[in-house]
Amino acid sequence: MKKTQVIFHPSTELYGADRIMVLAAKANADFETVIFVPKDGPLLDFIRENLPKADVIIAPEMPVIQRSLFSVKGIATTLKNMRIFSSLIRDAVPDHEGVMYYVNTLACSFVLPLLRRKKGKVLTHVHEIIDNPAIVAKATAKLALRYSDKVICVSQAVANGILKRTKDSNNKIEVLHNGILPVECDHQSHQDLNFYLFGRMKPEKGQWYLIEALSQIPKAQLKGAQFHLVGGPVQGKEEMLDDLKSRIQENRLNDIVHLHGFTNDITGHMAQADVCLIPSLMKDPFPTTVLEAMSAKKVVITTNHGGAKEAIVDQESGFLINPDNPKQFAKAILHCIHEQNNLQQIGQNAKNRYEQLFTQEHFFDKWKVMTSDLLFPIWENQTQIQTVRTAE
Repeated sequence: MKKTQVIFHPSTELYGADRIMVLAAKANADFETVIFVPKDGPLLDFIRENLPKADVIIAPEMPVIQRSLFSVKGIATTLKNMRIFSSLIRDAVPDHEGVMYYVNTLACSFVLPLLRRKKGKVLTHVHEIIDNPAIVAKATAKLALRYSDKVICVSQAVANGILKRTKDSNNKIEVLHNGILPVECDHQSHQDLNFYLFGRMKPEKGQWYLIEALSQIPKAQLKGAQFHLVGGPVQGKEEMLDDLKSRIQENRLNDIVHLHGFTNDITGHMAQADVCLIPSLMKDPFPTTVLEAMSAKKVVITTNHGGAKEAIVDQESGFLINPDNPKQFAKAILHCIHEQNNLQQIGQNAKNRYEQLFTQEHFFDKWKVMTSDLLFPIWENQTQIQTVRTAE
């Protein structure tokens, strides 16, 4: 019996959860792989590069939880899509005890009940901390624990978010921090101290928070510091770019704050960075950018109310700040400006911590163990049956 992983993934934009899904699939290289996505996008080329034997199925009817759901039309469309997708996976998806159904992110929660009659095992990989709407937070948590055989959370903060909504009476939840390949870049010498913020351009990611913090610092104390924002606005929210530019101009920060737009490859920017800023206002589950910066030996300033605090040791391998305290944020920035001689050691501490805990190899090894534990009883039973038949 061939081992097979059937993956359900909600997006194709090639952000953190997209890359981690491919990494998880790659860990089980001996599995046949089928991946369902709702549309075409940059992720598909990344899949072809890393999983050349994978069968990718674009299924626009795959039910994905998104903002458009919260309307009469959205509910009707979702119910219709669930019926269509149920028929699709009934006919197109392998159904035997050697299958692992890998549902990536809670955005795919509506797929879970459609798998309830399948013979294989269901694994849900949770990358989100959902607080609002509360009904979605509770519903997705209950769906994950009811219909999954195992729920893997990318941080303890994520696990706590699920446990806040429902009890894990069957001990299905396990925490596995993401692991990544290191960002290989030679530090480029430059006169200025460069701060980089990587992320989609929206208030929750902290770009506006950064401008608020900088506005509280006398301009003379910012001399020699440059701030670079890498990332584009969410599709359909292009007005955010104009608003951010306006805030920068209002605070007379045009000469030190620079917008670079979206890029698939941050290596060049990372080489220029001295300090990486991840000042997320939302509870970031376990930001990949933090790991990328640590792997590149960069100092990190990040908020402390999500999974990032499980990666960064405050004052040792980076700096943790509150998400609602621009004065504290400004103080951390000034500390980096005033204590530049110490930044190299902090960056080295970050690199050491990355190598101890968050490499791709660490992730591979732990993912293999977790998925083997999920499927092992099946293979053990198959071996026992074969042994009995041989003896007969």
